[in-house]
Amino acid sequence: MNENPTAVDRPGADVGTPAVTQPELPRPWGFWSTSCWGLLAFGLWGAVVAGAIVWLNWGQIANLPDMQEDPWFPLQLTLANMLQIAVLAWAARLAGWPVGQYLGLVRPRARDLVAGIAALAALVLGLEILTHVLQRESVTPFQTEAYRVARAAGLLPLLWIAFVIAAPVAEEIFFRGFLFRGWAASPLGVPGTILLTSCIFSASHVQYDWFGMFQTFCISMLFGWLRWRSGSTTVTILMHMAINFIATLWAAAKVEGLV
Repeated sequence: MNENPTAVDRPGADVGTPAVTQPELPRPWGFWSTSCWGLLAFGLWGAVVAGAIVWLNWGQIANLPDMQEDPWFPLQLTLANMLQIAVLAWAARLAGWPVGQYLGLVRPRARDLVAGIAALAALVLGLEILTHVLQRESVTPFQTEAYRVARAAGLLPLLWIAFVIAAPVAEEIFFRGFLFRGWAASPLGVPGTILLTSCIFSASHVQYDWFGMFQTFCISMLFGWLRWRSGSTTVTILMHMAINFIATLWAAAKVEGLV
């Protein structure tokens, strides 16, 4: 159950000390409790996505399309993300915390936003240089195919909402919000939490090849550091939205023949 010390993020805390003890709040969920809640939320997310794909393609059940080939995948993704967030919010309330505070959804400091933008720009530049050195595409086949299918079906607004808003919000609440809260307060600690969440984050992106997973791992490590530095999941949500916006814009430019 809730066996770990209480830690509350507070905007304005000194760098390196974004947490302060608040005795009036209960302890957050412990490592194993956090893991079980995470598995439940992720399992329901997967059930919604997989169930929707099967239901919408029942007539061709033996030849189900890949995610990027299903024009309704962005809608399935958005609904599954909403359910996942609801489960994690419920878990936060059962822990006796205000939902926003437990998940780190607090207003960030301006200097943390500036640091996040600068760090993300440097990382993206480094990864882009590595991409060209390895002679790989800047945008993955999954992204271009998903855009092409949504465009053909007239569902581009839905794709933009799912990829640039719904996915970043849900993923950051899951990894840098809920999992970070419980695991960082456990014996795993902050460094172990950043590493473990980054491994899981990259492994969950099965739509990418090894290089795409490597990129998501690097980005996740940065987001974990920003979450710890700022004490705010809002910072990582905004950074995640920015990078997904750039990736989707790049995919659009490629599909439209602009690059």
